[in-house]
Amino acid sequence: MALREEPGRLTILDDDRLMASLHYLTLSADSWVLEQIFVRPNQPVSLAVELIKRFTQLATAAQVTIKLLDPYAKRYFAAHPAPTLVAAHQLPVQGVTAVRPVALTAHPTE
Repeated sequence: MALREEPGRLTILDDDRLMASLHYLTLSADSWVLEQIFVRPNQPVSLAVELIKRFTQLATAAQVTIKLLDPYAKRYFAAHPAPTLVAAHQLPVQGVTAVRPVALTAHPTE
């Protein structure tokens, strides 16, 4: 397996088959957003960890703070704090204040 780096995207490929990816946005010269992590079904979670660790190295080298949108990344950084890297006031992943998906209904409120 090989890790490929492109602007805004890290991927792990196995014979050109996508196994995992991490997508991020550059908000400014000092702020990035880790948007999404994807790991192909039946692949080990360690692929996501490998991508996060590489992303962390890149963000540290670029001297940026990161904001987290991906729920797995939020749980990872909750277990592996990086206070000088992760921006303060992240949206919670669990509990009553956690961000919830918008329900699609037949009766919109707007």
